[in-house]
Amino acid sequence: MSQAKVASGVSPDPEKSVPAGGSRRESPDGGLAHQPALLGFSGFLIGSISLAFYLKDVSIPANSLVAQIPIMVFSSAILLLMAAVWSMRLGDGVFAAVYGLFGTFWLSFSVLSVSLNNNWMGEFENIQQRQATSNFVLVWCVVILLLTLTTLRLPRAFTFLFIVVSLTLLSLYGSIEQAIDQSIHNPTAPGDPWLIYVGITTMFLFIVIGMYVFASVMHSATGGRRLPLGKPLVKSR
Repeated sequence: MSQAKVASGVSPDPEKSVPAGGSRRESPDGGLAHQPALLGFSGFLIGSISLAFYLKDVSIPANSLVAQIPIMVFSSAILLLMAAVWSMRLGDGVFAAVYGLFGTFWLSFSVLSVSLNNNWMGEFENIQQRQATSNFVLVWCVVILLLTLTTLRLPRAFTFLFIVVSLTLLSLYGSIEQAIDQSIHNPTAPGDPWLIYVGITTMFLFIVIGMYVFASVMHSATGGRRLPLGKPLVKSR
């Protein structure tokens, strides 16, 4: 059996399959040991839901992105990095990379939020500030697109998740560029870029997919039947 199949939980024999996001191990009492995905996807969901709620009310003056930092750092980032270390100890490099990438995203996004709040990159409404945010989103969009293309041998649910995350980042990048364009050509009557609503919609979509994957892993870890995650789009050799 190939390493990619073991890492993703895909096996020719359903009775011997390894759950997605970690290795199947028997605990001393005969039950399944917990998997890194239990930490990883809970951290992924906490940060994503927090950011989605912020973006949904982004036009409300009292809505502060900095208020989300305790969730992003002390919940999402820590849980994801713990899952990455756990996966490495189990020899699952693929999911160690996935959890590590998303964990460092939340850490770097928290630093960006503090920088913007303290005007380290210019005044909040300045073009320089928005360009810094735009560059940040674009870099992570490229990285997640690469992750999507190189993990097509994982179960289909993960591929769909990464695709929707990529679409969200692309939409948010486009909305920032729209805001920059509006501030240059129509500074007296700025409005919310319409692409921000596309990004919010796709964000709630990947949250739902993440909830499904988390439920699948939890069912498996507690001795139940794993919810189907779909066959890989690309078969292993």
